[in-house]
Amino acid sequence: MIWTYRVFCDSQGRYSIREVFYEQDGTIIDCGKAASVAIGSSVEELLQLVQWFKEAFELPILLLEEVEAKIAAQPPKPKFDRSQNISLQQMIAELNLGDENPGDEIN
Repeated sequence: MIWTYRVFCDSQGRYSIREVFYEQDGTIIDCGKAASVAIGSSVEELLQLVQWFKEAFELPILLLEEVEAKIAAQPPKPKFDRSQNISLQQMIAELNLGDENPGDEIN
């Protein structure tokens, strides 16, 4: 998954910057439900956010309702089959790691 910031325009003509999440092929798979806010833990972090926001203006403006409709129309993603997963304890037992002491040397 790839993410970036993009400029959006809603049906009432209001503009905002939101996070957008893409598949590797460039298909938008989700976007932030609320506008992004520039808040940082340091001046450097805030400056980086402002730079990313500025980069959003170099891309075409997206129509919020259009993007939301495309996301809603996407088929659901297949769920991973986790039926064959095993616990950490089972893995340790299968690899015979439980019988060794960390300080023991292997001869």
